[in-house]
Amino acid sequence: MRHSFIQGTVLCTLAAGFIGSLGAMTSAYADETLSYQVLKEGEPIGFETVEITDTPDGYTAKIKTRTDVKVLFLQFQYGHERTEIWRDNQLVSVDTDTNDDGSPYLYKAEYDGDCYEVAGKRVAKRNACDGAWPLTLWREDITAKTSLYSVINAEPYAVTTRKTGTETLAIENRETPATHYVMSGDVDRDLWYGIDGKLLKTSFKRKGYDIDFVRVDAKNLQK
Repeated sequence: MRHSFIQGTVLCTLAAGFIGSLGAMTSAYADETLSYQVLKEGEPIGFETVEITDTPDGYTAKIKTRTDVKVLFLQFQYGHERTEIWRDNQLVSVDTDTNDDGSPYLYKAEYDGDCYEVAGKRVAKRNACDGAWPLTLWREDITAKTSLYSVINAEPYAVTTRKTGTETLAIENRETPATHYVMSGDVDRDLWYGIDGKLLKTSFKRKGYDIDFVRVDAKNLQK
């Protein structure tokens, strides 16, 4: 009788431990890299990658963007790197380093709940408690935000985003289900998110040209 009791206790303990571990695994972001081709009028002009690394209490996202565009006789280059620290699904800090065609910008944003402070090179120091995020479009839950700010110079944006429905996107010759949103206000974007809650595609106008960021397999990314 005693042996059965001890055996049952051990099995219950192991089962509880397994279930707890499974819950922790499913609530965390797995390590992965999202790769995007940047297109101007359908032609590749650059790339963006989002490298997500799991941490004990959240994850870190490292974003790298490069574009090189020629318009008539002018060449425009853009380089951006950003590190986002997330804890318990809350944004903790953002570090950015941008070269916008020869104009450098550098800033850091640190959060305490919905309040944050932004300061940096060529970026005015600002405090706010509006829960704004940078324009970090790779997460679908950004569509619930009405306050955002630029990843280049931290300029504040007021936006509204509405869901228009579900669609099927043709991405790399594959039919991919997506949820379509339209963001408007200080920022205009069409956004499509996959069933994983991560960005599949975004489209917008820049200087009169159609610009698209489209998720691709890393091996097919043109850099």
